[in-house]
Amino acid sequence: MSYVSDHVQLSKSSETKYPPIFNKREWLYINDTTTQYDQGTSIIETTALSNNDKFLDYNAAYLTVPILITLSNNTIAAGLVINTLPYQKSLGFKQSFLTMINSITVDLNGQSMVQQNQLIDIYNNFRLLTSESWTSQNRWSTIGFYPDLVSEAGLSSDNNQFSPANTTANNSDKNEGLTERLSYINLDSTGLSLDDVDNSEISNLIPKIQISQLYLSHISNTGFGVVNVTSPFVQYSVKATIMLKDIHPLFEVIPISKSLNFKIQIFWNNSSFTATHVEGVDAVVADDTVVPPIVAVAAVPEGWSTQSAQYRAYNGTIPLMLNNWTTGFVGSEPNTTVRTSIYVGDTCYDSTQKSITSGLGTGSVGKQVELWVPAYQILSDMQSDYSNNHKKVITYND
Repeated sequence: MSYVSDHVQLSKSSETKYPPIFNKREWLYINDTTTQYDQGTSIIETTALSNNDKFLDYNAAYLTVPILITLSNNTIAAGLVINTLPYQKSLGFKQSFLTMINSITVDLNGQSMVQQNQLIDIYNNFRLLTSESWTSQNRWSTIGFYPDLVSEAGLSSDNNQFSPANTTANNSDKNEGLTERLSYINLDSTGLSLDDVDNSEISNLIPKIQISQLYLSHISNTGFGVVNVTSPFVQYSVKATIMLKDIHPLFEVIPISKSLNFKIQIFWNNSSFTATHVEGVDAVVADDTVVPPIVAVAAVPEGWSTQSAQYRAYNGTIPLMLNNWTTGFVGSEPNTTVRTSIYVGDTCYDSTQKSITSGLGTGSVGKQVELWVPAYQILSDMQSDYSNNHKKVITYND
């Protein structure tokens, strides 16, 4: 007979009761000072937060970023097929939502703390890959993160135990990480909640209008297009959460404090790019015994052949990854050039897409970037002790 429950009950009865420290806990938020993001930058000033006589925890603070992604043809010619699924598997983020940030500057009480350095998204994604573990997986969907599984997808010319031949990371058939990242943003009210089950549309469970009201990332707009008249398109409205501590190590080491006036300027990786799909061609073996003789032709693998960045703010990176053609673009015309744009905010600023599409909409998960910070009111005696006796040297790597 086990007596473990006896010990557990005794332990609960003798445990120390900790007195409360906080009078009140709440979340405060402010908008950035930008309303149009065509210039790809945001400025957030925390003066309004620092003047409320509360202790703020910037270690747990985060940004909510509305993002609008638009996928279309590069011209009005035939190409994409949007009236059949699974168009919602066409694209996902590289590694995490951190790929949206090219660089930042941070001033604290008028003093420069972080200078602008380009391409910090590459370093920050490396930090996630080396610091996250499967025990922290419960936050991955919130920050848009899931690692590419190299054991299933890499780039190799030979078949081996680590990678099928010529299989790249942008392949949701083999790359579980990309499959997960696709699912973070591709909620489609017209899709089925149960595979191959009629009348199981997601809209029967939650209408599209309520998806927007809840600010869930989803496919917000589609257009079928008319060949040689308008291009078909798909628009993703994404509500991205980006933790301040993931952006820069400074925010990892700041304790709860009062009167911290931050000015944070963020430079976004707004982008517009094209990518061309090439239909595969099997190899032809030379044979001069027939008339006319057969000339050898090398095999051309099916896949993305060229990519061109039409616009990339601050010479940053492209945050998105296009899925493999046979999974994400089922039914579309071969040898097609697609065009993709991604902008912070609720507006597509790409002039080409606006000129070749009809019915292009705005995002439906918000208009402005917001900073959310937890705030605490400490008991008066505890506050006095904390303010007078708590001194901390902040050390961080820039």
